[in-house]
Amino acid sequence: MDKKSYDNGTDFSFVEQKVREVQTTIENAVKTSNYQELNQSITKMVNNTLKQYQKEHPATVQKKTEHKVMNQKIQETHPELYGNTGGEKVKDILLIVFGGLLSGSMAIGLLTVQILQAVIGHGGITSTAVTLIGTLAGVGMIYGGCTGLGRLKRFKKYVQALGDRTYCDFERLAGAVGRSVKFVKKDISRMIQKGWFLEGHVDEQGTCLITSNETYQQYLETQKQLELREQESDPKVQLEDNMSPEAQEVLRKGNEFLVKIRKSNDAIPGEEISAKISRMEMIVQKIFERAGEHPEVIPDLKKMMDYYLPMTVKLLDAYEDMDGQPVQGENITASKKEIEETIDTLNIAFEKLLDSIFRDTAWDVSTDISVLHTVLAQEGLTEDDFEKMKQNAEMK
Repeated sequence: MDKKSYDNGTDFSFVEQKVREVQTTIENAVKTSNYQELNQSITKMVNNTLKQYQKEHPATVQKKTEHKVMNQKIQETHPELYGNTGGEKVKDILLIVFGGLLSGSMAIGLLTVQILQAVIGHGGITSTAVTLIGTLAGVGMIYGGCTGLGRLKRFKKYVQALGDRTYCDFERLAGAVGRSVKFVKKDISRMIQKGWFLEGHVDEQGTCLITSNETYQQYLETQKQLELREQESDPKVQLEDNMSPEAQEVLRKGNEFLVKIRKSNDAIPGEEISAKISRMEMIVQKIFERAGEHPEVIPDLKKMMDYYLPMTVKLLDAYEDMDGQPVQGENITASKKEIEETIDTLNIAFEKLLDSIFRDTAWDVSTDISVLHTVLAQEGLTEDDFEKMKQNAEMK
């Protein structure tokens, strides 16, 4: 077999011709000191080589078909969601071959120039520059080809990890390829840009790959419904236009505290502590609702706004943080217990405050009832008066 052919019978003699063209391009760049289009010229030659290779070696097309059939074993559930990467593999292999021939020939040339300079003092800076640039360009091609083949290998593993699903979290994908989540996110984004995931999307939180437009639309609809539900379920005291600016500001801050208390409750799974937090939320909301109906009680809420509620939120944040620790040591357990007891104390204080702001209204109601009884008695419309009228009617 000819030395320019590989064991599989594929002739790469035309590649060596392209290498000589690259050498000429590099020499011209060095002579003119114009390196701006050097990379573009080399890339163009590689792409042209790929096209020529595919044209002159139809067997490669057959290999691509076999490669596609092999991929379908992986992609058989959703083959329409993944792009054909056969051409990418051929291109990466050619980059490695092309780069190997170029860097090898240039390295030999560089060694020859160095020997000439050492022996006869002849060789020249230009020749050294040409061979050095050529060697680096070849190494760059080899690196690019190896990087591309590595990416193709990871793509297959991503598809295997997906299986018959159209979504998968990045942690699972990272485990499949043995890389970090940060690396996998960038890797997946690059593959989506290259069209390997034809309908690829990443969720808004950046935690999951979605490979189907239909699934992505379902995800968006679900997110929208969750947002609406959260907005509807958020504890909130209504602000009226006729309220004073001071009252509106107090109630606005009150709503913020209520939302924080609700979020802490959602994040803390314990049933007993959750029941205490829910009671606190209910009491505090009733206090602000009362303040909205009777703005005159707002001055009585100053200490609650400035101290009790901020301290409550701080304690709940601390409890949530400790509750999320994987190891619940003695100190954490004791601190959590102390916070739970403090929440009981705060609930009692908030109940007393709620009762106190109802007290004035209770006195007003009692006064109104006394006056009403007096008026009814004066008009002879009390229950005793009705009994007397009934007895008189029976006697007659």
